[in-house]
Amino acid sequence: MTSGASGSAGRRGKIAIVGGIRPCGPGDEPPWSEEAGARAASEIGAALAKAGYDLIVYSSAEKFVERDVVGGYLSVEPVRAGSIHVRPPYVGPRIDFPHAPEHSDAFVVRHEAGTDWEIAYYRSLREAEGVVLLGGGRTTLITAMVATAFDIPIAPVAAFGGGARKAWVTLGRNANSATPEEISTFGAAWRTGSAESVVAALTGQGERHRSLESQRKTAQRRIAYRANAGLVLGALLLVAGLATIPLVYAGDGNASLTLIGLIAGSLLTATAGAISRTAVDRGDGWGRAAVLGMSAGAIAVLLFISAQLATSPDLLSGPDARRLLFFVLSVGFIAGFTFDAVYAKVRQQDALHGTGLQSVLPDGQEHSGDR
Repeated sequence: MTSGASGSAGRRGKIAIVGGIRPCGPGDEPPWSEEAGARAASEIGAALAKAGYDLIVYSSAEKFVERDVVGGYLSVEPVRAGSIHVRPPYVGPRIDFPHAPEHSDAFVVRHEAGTDWEIAYYRSLREAEGVVLLGGGRTTLITAMVATAFDIPIAPVAAFGGGARKAWVTLGRNANSATPEEISTFGAAWRTGSAESVVAALTGQGERHRSLESQRKTAQRRIAYRANAGLVLGALLLVAGLATIPLVYAGDGNASLTLIGLIAGSLLTATAGAISRTAVDRGDGWGRAAVLGMSAGAIAVLLFISAQLATSPDLLSGPDARRLLFFVLSVGFIAGFTFDAVYAKVRQQDALHGTGLQSVLPDGQEHSGDR
């Protein structure tokens, strides 16, 4: 018998299989037999094949569930070529799965470095889109923790005890992407149709995970787009602000044009600084930053010009006013770029005790607030 349907159409991804059915102990409820566990593993393999999944397995040893899962998987025709991915360590485990000679093209064997099958297993989780846990022990439970931490959908079948049952209990406390109904499915007693229900629950987790991942990527693209748009707008505003320099010089000393250039240029460069800084830091939200940066730039420029007028009252009406534009544009951009620091400084100022107001009080004059 040979494999059919060698294409990859309809494949949903790779599901890692881990665990082993141990004998039922006296305190285990509900009781089970190893034969029942083997049948369940085979049914899960068949359900995964019908759902279009690939398998990731590690050993064909009888103590592990992969042997029976693969047997059930191969019972579903047609068997797709390259659909069973074997990830054993370089030496040690058996990989002589039943019926493998008849379906040799279905198996893709990639040996992992080392002799520890657990290392091979943990490495393989990077390519798994889901994990089925059945029985097992410590490694099965640890695998569930690793998969949960990396948001990989898991299906811990609790009916046969072991690490899978402990993983199911943990999943009930930290549901990850599983719904309460799916968690209940994993914990139910094994009966006819349970395998299909487990695979359906695993598929539901995967679909929600992909949906959330798609939403995250969409949000990241939106932020990146807004960041780029903000940087472009910031650059355009900066160019517009710098353009006031030749415009003012072309006015041949017109005082009104110079004053307009000082105000407009400083506001443009302040807004450009705020938008550029916010677009780089956060990607979006630069609309609000533009208003705050423009306000901070306006205040900073007014204080700068006021200080100049205090020493040169006729500055704006003379030829030196145009040279002042170079300083004003720089002050505006810096104030806009650091608008949060500007507002923080303003909040720290005491309206009655601030050094700025104290400096304009006449010598010896005492404010009533100083008492």
